[in-house]
Amino acid sequence: MAAPLTREDLTNINTALKAAKEVKAVIARAKQAGLDVDALEAQLLTNEARLQGIKQAFYPNGRAS
Repeated sequence: MAAPLTREDLTNINTALKAAKEVKAVIARAKQAGLDVDALEAQLLTNEARLQGIKQAFYPNGRAS
C-alpha cells in the first residue's frame, strides 16, 4: 500500500510551518502598531497546530519513508 502522504507533502508542510513562523513576526509587529490581528493570530495558531499534528502522525521521525 502506498503511503498516504509523499515527500512532496512533507516539503509542503515544512514550507508552511516556516511561513507560519515568519507570519508570527509580522503579526507581532502589527500588534505593536495597534492593529487588531487577534482573529488572524488565532487562525494561524490553529492551522499551525493542525500541520504539526499531521506531520507528527504521518512523519513521526520527521522524514518521508
